[in-house]
Amino acid sequence: MGILRYSARIGQCAVLGPGERAVIWVHGCCFSCPGCIGERYRSGPAKETDSREMASWFLAQGTGELTISGGEPMLQAEALSEMLEQIRKERECGVIVYTGFVYETLLEKAERDTALKSFLNGIDLLIDGPYIRELDENQPYRGSGNQRLLTLSPRYEEALESYYAAPSRQVEIRLSTERTILAGVPSREQAEIWNKIKELGDRHDD
Repeated sequence: MGILRYSARIGQCAVLGPGERAVIWVHGCCFSCPGCIGERYRSGPAKETDSREMASWFLAQGTGELTISGGEPMLQAEALSEMLEQIRKERECGVIVYTGFVYETLLEKAERDTALKSFLNGIDLLIDGPYIRELDENQPYRGSGNQRLLTLSPRYEEALESYYAAPSRQVEIRLSTERTILAGVPSREQAEIWNKIKELGDRHDD
């Protein structure tokens, strides 16, 4: 039973894939992309659980859709693959994953890494590639123009012509006593607002 390190999770979200879906932001990343909106998910505080508990958490949300972001999900491929296997024993589940790796590199790695291969086989839509600030032109649902929306199963093929053809980016900001979470891919203006909110939160923590 694999250990999962994660930064945040929410049970209902409408801006990181079609329909109401749960979202998990894993902790830790091997990239250091300038301007990354998820810097705290790379080096900030983390929580630990195991694949079974995370699967149980997802099943309790009552949705059949899941987005995994981060951080870098591919660094925890084994535990995430175990989680998806346990979820799908109970319920059909559509899975979208954001990764800083390009798909071709992942396929090469998967030839030698059975856990990674299993995880890739469980993904329906992969949004790949590192965030490149100079290529950020406010494309919906991805951070920069080099990132691709790759259908690894037929589940979200129609969504590419409708949901992912949206003219602008949308985000959700969740406020709680524990932490404030930004869900979605923000525009430059939204990112500026978010950074100001984080600054206020940091001052409050002090």
